[in-house]
Amino acid sequence: MSKVETLSTKTKIGLKEFLLQLQKLTKTKFSGCIEIQVNNHENWTLFLRLGRLSWSDGGTNSGERWRRNLQLFVPKLNATELKNIASLEDSNQRCNTLVQLLDQGLIQRQQLTEFILTFSSEILFDVIQSSQINRNSLSYEIIRDDLTNKSALLLPMVEVIPTLKQTLKTWQQWQNQGLGIYSPNLFPIITQPELISNQIFSGNQSSIIALIDGMHSLRSLAIKTRLDIVPLIQFLLPLAKQQAIKFSQVSRNQKSSIFPPGQDQSKKNLIACVDDSAGVCRGLKKIIDAQGYDFVGIQDPLKALPSFLKNKPDLIFLDLVMPITNGYELCTQLRKTPSLTTTPVVILTGKEGLVDRMRAKMVGANDFLSKPVKVSELIKVLNKNLSQSIQDKSK
Repeated sequence: MSKVETLSTKTKIGLKEFLLQLQKLTKTKFSGCIEIQVNNHENWTLFLRLGRLSWSDGGTNSGERWRRNLQLFVPKLNATELKNIASLEDSNQRCNTLVQLLDQGLIQRQQLTEFILTFSSEILFDVIQSSQINRNSLSYEIIRDDLTNKSALLLPMVEVIPTLKQTLKTWQQWQNQGLGIYSPNLFPIITQPELISNQIFSGNQSSIIALIDGMHSLRSLAIKTRLDIVPLIQFLLPLAKQQAIKFSQVSRNQKSSIFPPGQDQSKKNLIACVDDSAGVCRGLKKIIDAQGYDFVGIQDPLKALPSFLKNKPDLIFLDLVMPITNGYELCTQLRKTPSLTTTPVVILTGKEGLVDRMRAKMVGANDFLSKPVKVSELIKVLNKNLSQSIQDKSK
């Protein structure tokens, strides 16, 4: 076995000195790992083989990065497999899993190379940004011929210098747009939906708003909306200044902000929709799923009541105009059913008349939502009525 040698720089240095050291290790075809720390609290590890990157890991968002890239580059994984693999926290286990996925044909070698390149680029960006914000606070330890992560030896390698140059270019562009203090790993969270509902958004902007649930980072939102991350965050910053949203450094389940202390947070709210239009049900499902809730769509109004008695939804959307029965009649039936008397009901309609709104209130509806449904309005209605429902149940 090769002898393991370490070379440490405990003195805090600047980014430039570290990058010069990294280039030197590349030119000398270094094999081993570099353990990096910034400001005594955030750590990353770069694994090099013959001067090229074979794996990188670490940072406060390590788990989110791992899950996000698994979803992006290994789409063949089913939900159970993804959940089990995404829960891995140990770097050695992650490397071993990637090797197994390659052997099983669930990821091609080119895809795996892109996976490692993306992973490494993000980590280098985070190291650069953190060291620039916390100047002269970077330290590192070089471990030569480190064999503790043998699986990294079986992974494809990417060139350090081209990857580093591209990452520095990305960082420079990020700074030039005035985003230097904003990490792309932040999680936007809607704090005041009423401020959002009063604004008009484009299609792309509405798609972004619909996905904000406290569990998608800025990088994740960019991937899911297929938008460049710079204009995406530039769209969100004015909303943050208005305090309509806030940025969190850690992911959180949006439901935890709605449930009162002591209430079971493991159970997702179930949102039901009764509408004879399959398109309307699909549209609502997409938005509601993104908010972290369960959804059931019912197109036959005659099947609605039996379904509600069985599944006990936490909020119900009712279309006003349907064959056989209408939203008013169905709402009246719900209010006569003991287990559904306090369940929030929102009437969906393309009509804007005052008479319709008054009649909806008379039969026990809690709210009114116009079609076509606007994302911001839907989120506002969800938050308002779910919060009120939980308050009523906790009394």
